[in-house]
Amino acid sequence: MSRHIATLLSPAWGHALPYLHLAIRLLRTDPSLVITIVQHNLVVPKMTRELEGCKYDARRLSILGVGSANAEFTPAIMEQATKELVGGWLEILAGLMATDASTKWPRPRTVHMDFLGGGFVFQPTKKLLGLSVKVVMFTSSGVTTMPDVLDTYNFPRVVRRISEDEAKREGRTQQKIIVDVITAWNGSDKLDGRVLHIPGIPDIYDYEHIARGAGDPDGVASVIYSAAEMSAGVDAFIALGSAALEPGSISPVRDFYRARGQVVFAVGPQMHDSYFDGSCGGSGGPLPCPRNAKLSNEKLKRFLEDKFQKHGPRSVLYISFGSLFFPRATPEHVNAMVDVLLQLDEELPFVFVLAGKLASLPEDIVNRIHNSGRGLVCDFWVEQQAVLQSGCVGWVLTHGGYKCGRHSLYHDPRTHLSRFSSITESLTQGIPLIVWPIGAEQAVNAVLLSTGPAPVAIELFQIRAGAQLGPSLRSDAPRNITGTLADATAEFRKTFADLKSAKGRALVRNALSVRKLWRQERAVRDSDPARELLRLVEY
Repeated sequence: MSRHIATLLSPAWGHALPYLHLAIRLLRTDPSLVITIVQHNLVVPKMTRELEGCKYDARRLSILGVGSANAEFTPAIMEQATKELVGGWLEILAGLMATDASTKWPRPRTVHMDFLGGGFVFQPTKKLLGLSVKVVMFTSSGVTTMPDVLDTYNFPRVVRRISEDEAKREGRTQQKIIVDVITAWNGSDKLDGRVLHIPGIPDIYDYEHIARGAGDPDGVASVIYSAAEMSAGVDAFIALGSAALEPGSISPVRDFYRARGQVVFAVGPQMHDSYFDGSCGGSGGPLPCPRNAKLSNEKLKRFLEDKFQKHGPRSVLYISFGSLFFPRATPEHVNAMVDVLLQLDEELPFVFVLAGKLASLPEDIVNRIHNSGRGLVCDFWVEQQAVLQSGCVGWVLTHGGYKCGRHSLYHDPRTHLSRFSSITESLTQGIPLIVWPIGAEQAVNAVLLSTGPAPVAIELFQIRAGAQLGPSLRSDAPRNITGTLADATAEFRKTFADLKSAKGRALVRNALSVRKLWRQERAVRDSDPARELLRLVEY
């Protein structure tokens, strides 16, 4: 055993899942590699179940759980879980670093730390490791948003500058300043309409930068701030991007971090092999008929079979926001979208998946959907991969997140409906997107996906709310973005009409092209992501 990687993973399933599949691919890349993952016991059973369907050398992967596995899951438990996790991490890491003749594996040469929570324990970890062990931040996002979230605006420096100036402080506490700086997300503590230049996408105004559909982003301020502090001290970064989807971002982002003496590993999407070979319910690609799909809910299966028979393949719109990122600040927009879907002259069948207590629809809306025969509301477990590989789904409407993200902090990872990434899950099947950004980095992802020479998505604009309202620099945006019910309704009608137009057909072709490129990257030994895996193993 020549190499050992020790990893601290957040209890967020949208982070644990892609890293788990990254670890499997790293083990395949180097037969001498061993990996130790430290995770909270809330998530370990789910990771174990995920591994049951994977091909890997179990002798070279160790998952060590810490903390209570039986706690009642509430929002408060995640704070407790994080404290237990970082405490257990330091104890385990100290043991891994103490080598003697009885040690099973060599001392770790590299440590991977999840950006979500890793910042809270970064300095004690560095002190324990010394200078000889390299620390790599796992971002669980694409390349484009990585510096934008972590480094471009230097949140710690901005907070210090404001805190040290009484006039700029304006009587605010340190925590309130952090919240204001993260909420502005432009290098200051206030939105002022400045133009932001983000590599790989067209310029945008600062108020376009963060969607407000879930309210202001103050709930993640401490996590992002600690991650930004951690980012300045790590040796390298792992991002889930590749040139197939982010062709204009990888080189400038690498140059940005190279100038700081840091390395970026763009390893591509990390998911189960079946996403790339179509083996969820059959081999060789999308299933010819949903009756073969591995779906546990008979109501959903019957609905898909019926729509497949009546409308053919790729005829269903799949709507999935996740849980906390549900557009709860603008429920009238959600209702308007449903109204449009139910009133279209040409039926567009749809499945509306609800996950979590905050992702809900009024009972009368649910009844109208079901009575219409056009749609199905799923407030039950949905095997998203099986649905997307069933051959029924032609479009996915999503918030545009690369990962579970914030909502996974608040929902039980032991039972949480997986929303690892509707972006990657859809595009691995060649399914284009309709993007309704709601929070976090989703607005930037929406620009990335819907612009450029080969877009794969339609971005919704009239669903914007709060501080995000105002003119856009985008040439494809409406002249007036008002967020009114009338304008949102008109945009829904136009968007759904576009799905069957030349524009929609072009987006389908582009999505199929991304699928082809990702599958080639996965299959070819000397592809860019494959070389990145080798570089990461050897780092």
